[in-house]
Amino acid sequence: MMPIGWISASPIARTGYGRMTKEIGYKLVDLGVDVSFVGSFGDVVIWGGVTEQYTPKGKKVTILSLTRPQSAPDVIMEYAQEYGFKAVIGFMDCFGLEYLNELPLPVIGYIPIDGPFTHKMFDYLRNYYKIVAYSKFGYSELQKWYSPSKIDFIDHGVDTETFKPLNKQQYDEAREWLLKEYDIPKDAFLAVDMAANVGPRKLLPLLMTTFSKLPYEDAHLFIFTNAYAPGQGYDLISHRINLKMEKRIHFPTRDPIIHPAEDETLRKLFGAAQVFVHDAVAEGCGLPQIEAMACGAPPIAPDNSAQTEKTKGLGWLVQNLSRDAYFEYPVYVPTLQEYPIPDQRSLLSCLEEAYNSPDLVKKYSRKARRYVVKTHAWNKIMPQWISLIENLEGEMEFFKGFAEAIRP
Repeated sequence: MMPIGWISASPIARTGYGRMTKEIGYKLVDLGVDVSFVGSFGDVVIWGGVTEQYTPKGKKVTILSLTRPQSAPDVIMEYAQEYGFKAVIGFMDCFGLEYLNELPLPVIGYIPIDGPFTHKMFDYLRNYYKIVAYSKFGYSELQKWYSPSKIDFIDHGVDTETFKPLNKQQYDEAREWLLKEYDIPKDAFLAVDMAANVGPRKLLPLLMTTFSKLPYEDAHLFIFTNAYAPGQGYDLISHRINLKMEKRIHFPTRDPIIHPAEDETLRKLFGAAQVFVHDAVAEGCGLPQIEAMACGAPPIAPDNSAQTEKTKGLGWLVQNLSRDAYFEYPVYVPTLQEYPIPDQRSLLSCLEEAYNSPDLVKKYSRKARRYVVKTHAWNKIMPQWISLIENLEGEMEFFKGFAEAIRP
């Protein structure tokens, strides 16, 4: 297949974008697609940074360093000439990839859409050849703006053989680990969340406050996050003290920004939990939720964006405050999207019902696992990527003169 440049976070980055870049991209390489990765390694530019890795099947992968956005188009075109890119795939927020509009190559945007699609988003994607959503919500928003030939939908995938329910022995071992490491009693009701403490979108302090109102001393909350993040997030350690919840709200002992958890550790955590609970105002996909569901932890999540389709009928759907009461246009998102606010009374009610309904938890656990296997397993996802690339390759003749058409 034709050579493609994948533009995103580096696949060696342990972020959501980095993980999905590695999962999708390396699988594409193993399936015979010629993919090179162009990505940032952090805040510091690595001059001439080229890294080589290998896929699970032993095929070599080239990872190229991306410089600052101001010069990124020229850098990518240098790489395009050297590695023969015929097209690029941009996997990031649309405002983080605006510079791809300058490329004289067909650009496919694999874009999170977690709120109403806006004119500002349309402008950020103005010269893209195709836009691919990774939620049904996002795809429905794209349909309001584009013709069917311009858009597509490919959901995120999950390794359902790695993320799967624990057996009885594994569950007992996981609860023993949680007791020794975090002093969480073996028979405690455990709710787990996983979210980066960067900005306000995940509403982590609000989740903690609501959980503190749960009137059960044996209910515990584990938030897998960077709990102390002054300047970019909240001081959740101090907030836990304010709430007097030091014994019932827990964080990882090591900062996951520096020491990300291995998949098996996450499986232990998700598999030992009764529920996965989330309180975000929006999600483009909600990868931790899907991974938790694959492990049998049913979700409690707000009725917004991609969270709705991944929670309704599979767990507890948290209602929002009335739009007449309050919603927000967050300043940290430059696309002027409208985000509803989860009603914390509804969240507390969902937590109480989950605590008091072990049979319902088991029912939702089975349904959540079946849903992920049916919808998000990689053997369901990767054929869609191959089809997308094959179709693009078949349409390449239409790109004659494409460069002249978009150059000012």
